[in-house]
Amino acid sequence: CKSQHPLCSGLNFERAALITLTQVNGQRKYGGPPPDGRAQRERGCAFRKVFISQIPRDIYEDRLIPLFQSIGTIYEFRLMMNFSGQNRGFAYAKYGDPVTASAAVMTLHHYRLPEGGCLTVRKSTEKRQLRTALLHLL
Repeated sequence: CKSQHPLCSGLNFERAALITLTQVNGQRKYGGPPPDGRAQRERGCAFRKVFISQIPRDIYEDRLIPLFQSIGTIYEFRLMMNFSGQNRGFAYAKYGDPVTASAAVMTLHHYRLPEGGCLTVRKSTEKRQLRTALLHLL
C-alpha cells in the first residue's frame, strides 16, 4: 500500500513496527491489557489513561504511538475513526502506572506537531465518574 489513504498509513505502520492494529466499532486499537494481569487488579486505581484531542485528521498511529511511547510504555492505544477511514480527532493512550500517565499529560499537553496542529492531552475521565459528577449538580 503506497497511497496516502489512512488505512494504508495504518497498514504500513503495522508492517514496519511489527505491531497489530485491530479495527472495532469505530476505533483502531493497538495492544491490550498488560500481560501480567494488572488490568483486573487496577480497575479502581488512580488514572493511567490519557485523552488526546485536537489530532489533525491526517495524523495516524504511525506518528502518535511512537510519540506517546517516548514518555513510557503504553499497553493500549485507541484512535477513534469514522466510516471513511479518517480519524475523528481524538484518541486514548493507556499506560502501566499513574506516574507515567501524569508525565504524558505534563510533557505532551500543547505539543506542537511538525506537520501542524497542537495536541491537547488530559487525564481521561471514565463515563461512570462523569455521571456521578452530574448527579451532584442536580
